[in-house]
Amino acid sequence: MHVTGVLKSRNFISTGFYLEQNYPNPFKKLTIIKFNLPYRTKVTLLVTNSYGQVVDKLISCVLDPGTYELKFFADGLPEGTYFCHLVADRLSDTREMELTK
Repeated sequence: MHVTGVLKSRNFISTGFYLEQNYPNPFKKLTIIKFNLPYRTKVTLLVTNSYGQVVDKLISCVLDPGTYELKFFADGLPEGTYFCHLVADRLSDTREMELTK
């Protein structure tokens, strides 16, 4: 499992906080995760399995407002249902991700 750098995909200030559904979903090895931040804040982005165990901490840092995207490689993870959790300030959002082989 690994992430290729966090990329700020747009240079404007976002109007809302949200985590988009990963794509593709279901995915085989690689999926793209996008999220928006309306203001500068500490961000934590986690992937957990269906038992709630953290399988990867993708981000834990302060980010400026904007839209971000990253590539998540699921190398070594078994097929199944996973959850992507975004926590920033007092806000959180979760999306279900389906890994197939």
